[in-house]
Amino acid sequence: MNAIELQHISAAYRESDVLRDVTLAVAEGEWLALLGPNGAGKSTVLRVITGLLPARAGVALLGGRDVRAIRGAERARLVAVVPQELSTPLPFTVGELVTLGRSSAHGRLARPGAADRRAIERALAYTDLLELRERPFAELSGGEKQRAAIALALAQETRILLLDEPTAHLDLNHQWEILQLLDRLNRECSLTIVMTSHDLNLAAEFCSRLALFDHGALVALGTPAEVLREERLREVYHCDVRVRHESGRAPEVRPERRPQPAAGGRAKKVHVLSGGGSGAELLRLLVLTGHHTSCGPLNMGDSDAQAAAALEVRAALEKPFSPLGAGALDAARQLAAAAEALVLAEVPFGSGNVALLALAEEALARGARVLVNTRNLEQRDFTPQRVALPRLKALLERGARAWQHADEVLQALEKS
Repeated sequence: MNAIELQHISAAYRESDVLRDVTLAVAEGEWLALLGPNGAGKSTVLRVITGLLPARAGVALLGGRDVRAIRGAERARLVAVVPQELSTPLPFTVGELVTLGRSSAHGRLARPGAADRRAIERALAYTDLLELRERPFAELSGGEKQRAAIALALAQETRILLLDEPTAHLDLNHQWEILQLLDRLNRECSLTIVMTSHDLNLAAEFCSRLALFDHGALVALGTPAEVLREERLREVYHCDVRVRHESGRAPEVRPERRPQPAAGGRAKKVHVLSGGGSGAELLRLLVLTGHHTSCGPLNMGDSDAQAAAALEVRAALEKPFSPLGAGALDAARQLAAAAEALVLAEVPFGSGNVALLALAEEALARGARVLVNTRNLEQRDFTPQRVALPRLKALLERGARAWQHADEVLQALEKS
């Protein structure tokens, strides 16, 4: 039987979609890690499972029952949650805080019995907090607070444990101790565990299955060896990685070194065509690696224009919310003419900015290196007659280089 099921779940905060059509099942006694970059939707999955965030569409089930039909007190007996950060309105000691974990079983006003005291002592011992039981929770270090939050959840003695970044504030020793503890509870007590994590290697070492999220969508689900694939991780995390697979061992993920700062003759003059935030990361990396960078035309107030100003990148600017006019295009043309390379970011095209393509075409014609972002190429043409897509394809056919991740641009500049 499945302990948890999500069936075509979509969820949002106010009007902002966070999860999109997520279907996922967690078997009883399974340990699943939710992976993905910041904002991918991992923590939101936990909130949907607990019923704290009602799904906009789809159904969340606990033990086959719709979570919406389970009252809060009963949910607390079924599921324990360890948040990223635990705060308390009252000056509890560690022991008092962990004792609260028993309130779901007997109510807040009932005095702890012998079974409750055993559960509390066991939770404190498991998390190495026996000697800190009289310490005020507010005086603990970040790692100690995290262990106290885990002890509070363990004291509930539920069948399902949800943890949001459980090792985020822990030192190396306690990271392994906590994960080994969870591993023991998972194996010996059939405790169902779902945790979010940014540490791919720890997740691969301990968890039987991994679920990889990106922009609110579930993009991969399976064993660590099935999920942790180089091309997939590059696509999701936007950086170059290497994954080592050895027989009998968990996959090991290692980021590749970023290109070194381009000193002396290796620094290039680069002009970026972007908009709507599509170029901010690229501008940052170009500046950090020492390339002489310019950009535009951009509308004033555009997030890329703000990034350019903060990074002191020369930019050709147009008035806010206006189509690109001749003045801004001419200013951008002068900046682009001085560049050795022109980079077209993942910008959508409409009638107001399709003129950007002329700058790329002119750069290619004069022999400059042109790099075109091909991510979602077919979906980025919003011009009335869809004139942008054939022009983008023509650039690639005439020698422009395709790219999808900023590291590919840096590598291309390094080789040119």
